[in-house]
Amino acid sequence: MTGAPADAAGGTLEAMTDPGAAAGLAPAAAMPATDSATEAAVAPPLSIVPSWVVYGFQFIAIGAWTAFAANYFKAMGLDVAIIGVLAAVPSAVAIVASPLWGLAADRLGDMRPPYLVAALLAAGAAVALAGAPAMPGLAIAVIVLSVGAAGLGPLLDARTIQRLWPRRERFGQARVAGSIAFMVGTIGTGVVIAGTELRALFVVYAVAMVGAGVAAVALLGRPGRARRVGSVGPLAALGLLRLPGLGLFFLGSCVMWVSAVGSMALFSLRVVELGGDTQLVGLGWATSALFEVPVMVLFSRLARRVGVGPLIFAGSLLFILRAAAWTLAASPASLIAFTSLGGIGYALAMVGTTSYIASRVPPQLQATAQALFGSTTFAFGSIAGAILAGQVAAIGGLWAVYPAGGVVAAVGAMLIGAALRQGRPGAAATGAAGSPGR
Repeated sequence: MTGAPADAAGGTLEAMTDPGAAAGLAPAAAMPATDSATEAAVAPPLSIVPSWVVYGFQFIAIGAWTAFAANYFKAMGLDVAIIGVLAAVPSAVAIVASPLWGLAADRLGDMRPPYLVAALLAAGAAVALAGAPAMPGLAIAVIVLSVGAAGLGPLLDARTIQRLWPRRERFGQARVAGSIAFMVGTIGTGVVIAGTELRALFVVYAVAMVGAGVAAVALLGRPGRARRVGSVGPLAALGLLRLPGLGLFFLGSCVMWVSAVGSMALFSLRVVELGGDTQLVGLGWATSALFEVPVMVLFSRLARRVGVGPLIFAGSLLFILRAAAWTLAASPASLIAFTSLGGIGYALAMVGTTSYIASRVPPQLQATAQALFGSTTFAFGSIAGAILAGQVAAIGGLWAVYPAGGVVAAVGAMLIGAALRQGRPGAAATGAAGSPGR
């Protein structure tokens, strides 16, 4: 046995075919397989603190928007149907905008300029929304905000992975700052609104977005081996789906998020239907986020023991268990208690996917890949899951959403499991692209 490190699918990083060629790029120089301890000694991971700062600002803004945007639109007198459409806009926009931001960063070889532009674009749109513009100005402002926000997650994830290389499994320890900041942003914005007015949410959002953009430029640094890659384009991005197992992994991720997000789409209504109140609704959402934190902190230890691939698969299985538990839940307390399964599953699936994709794609497509396999799949799941949940609830009631979600989750888990097996060395050539440059 050699000392090669475990790859993202639970195998070993051995001599493999070039993933850049499979994605339609010029062949990349071969990266020698090295022992993880030796690799870490040659190139120790950079500090995790800069990513904490940027994730903190970014998720304070996300928390403010998620918790209070719908309330603001309702206070403007908008119809519930219109509010629902506006709520779906960020996910719909992200399907297209996220990969485009990733492509821009990969072509530049530096995520900081597009990240700053994206953050300032979102902040500017938030300022416009604070003025309560009438239609169609309101819709335009929401679209612009969504375009900017769509670029933030995948760009920051990709740069964080670069900085942590070769210890990419530590990504969860960086990303945990986002979960904590989300809770802080939600609670803190509520306090600010209570002392001022509802439109203050956009002040919090705009300030946090500007802070994220400035912090990214000032703290994250330029990758040491970054270079402009003129051949990176939409065709190269789609070429990633031709890498062994990645096309199936993309499909499985979409299906998994349809179940995960769809099951949560009407969670608040189900809590109230079982006799809960708005305070219990808030507690349920906070419980899910709270259970993400320890999993993200411990993810690197778990990954070293079992590999990243099994953790992703475990996350997909937890969405099945949550759906089954919610099907049997007969009280708000039990419904809320089982949100913990979703929080753990989300952390395993999200952090695992980020690490797995970083290990499978060429360095010049890191940001594009994170957008495609992270933001785009989640955005698709958000839209399709909400629509599916609404249709199922209309036919069989709110309870029926959960057994249906369990079936969809099972399909997603099977697809992801098959994709991870296809991606193992020995089953097919995979793309351990080596260090993405720091």
